[in-house]
Amino acid sequence: MPVIKLNLDDINYLKANYNNLSYNHITNVIGGTLSFKLKYEFNNRESIEDSYDIEIDLNRVSNEGVPVVKETNNRIINIAKSKKIFAADLHLNNINGEMCMILPPKAKERYPNGFDLIKLLEHIEEHLYWVSFFEKYDEKPWKEYGHNELGYLQLYIENEEKYVKDVKKYFGNLSRQMFRKKIRLLRKLHNV
Repeated sequence: MPVIKLNLDDINYLKANYNNLSYNHITNVIGGTLSFKLKYEFNNRESIEDSYDIEIDLNRVSNEGVPVVKETNNRIINIAKSKKIFAADLHLNNINGEMCMILPPKAKERYPNGFDLIKLLEHIEEHLYWVSFFEKYDEKPWKEYGHNELGYLQLYIENEEKYVKDVKKYFGNLSRQMFRKKIRLLRKLHNV
């Protein structure tokens, strides 16, 4: 996994725009409270204002440039418990609060040049908005991708030509016949 160090421009941007987040250059982690007030045009509801305690570990970064982001107060886990759903349904990877932010093929599109602090913070806000919206209204503000094989199946259905290489790679580069069989089985299993 690559490691990222913030440059002076990133540090200054963070200080100027996210005064409740700070960068610890020794641990190489951004931490604190991320606050947002967002409204999306497709949504006729009022804006959502909320905040989450997060940690962005710049020592653990995917090849696409997305660091591990954690919600550190168990708020998302508690929302899941109160709604009697799995934490994974609110896009957590584990009980440590690590968020499932994006599938790797989509990360390549969102971060074409690798890590970008401004895009990452906007992405985290969008992700947390989704959770806050669901908490408030008991509905999803937009369709999301599933985890693991379901997510890759959804990519394949969305645009077979565009994502076929990524999907085949995820499933272990199966033979054409086995790949088609796998896709049929997953469609039936997930009813898509």
